Amino acid sequence: MDWISSLSTLAGAVVGVGAALVAERLRWHRDQEREAAQTRRAVYSEFLMALSRGHSDMRGIVLRTDRPSGDALYGELHQALDSAGIWRLRQSLSLTASADIIHLAESACDALTSMRDRLIEEPNIRGDSYRACRAELWRDNAQLREAMRRDLGMDGPADPEVGQYRLSDARTSPAGS
Repeated sequence: MDWISSLSTLAGAVVGVGAALVAERLRWHRDQEREAAQTRRAVYSEFLMALSRGHSDMRGIVLRTDRPSGDALYGELHQALDSAGIWRLRQSLSLTASADIIHLAESACDALTSMRDRLIEEPNIRGDSYRACRAELWRDNAQLREAMRRDLGMDGPADPEVGQYRLSDARTSPAGS
């Protein structure tokens, strides 16, 4: 009978240790997911801020009363995007984001570089050309933010800043200011 009692104790210990190991594995997995989401959130935020900073800096150059022209304008607008950190952060996205988000980030970068090129040709933020570029940037940025929010499991009210561009596929709508 002693061996039955010992076997019962051993079985209880095995079940207890096994349950503890399973619980620890689940906790570890949950912690890993939480840490990965926090990393993505940080990279996403930095990337979105860099896009905003690049756009803002280009606008600032064009709005200056002593605005450069020719090669100087070309250089300053290129430097505005380079110093915003967009290209460096795009590399960080490639290590943390899904293929869908990387594709949307590339579209937003393309829209911003198109805006830069347009501002080199026509340094006027009041013209139709700039408004069309801005509408494309806002639409691409809205789609990128929505994908990032979904990836992070965020819900809630619509982002008020994206307005009519929220997941719109209209590429030519220059509305808004």
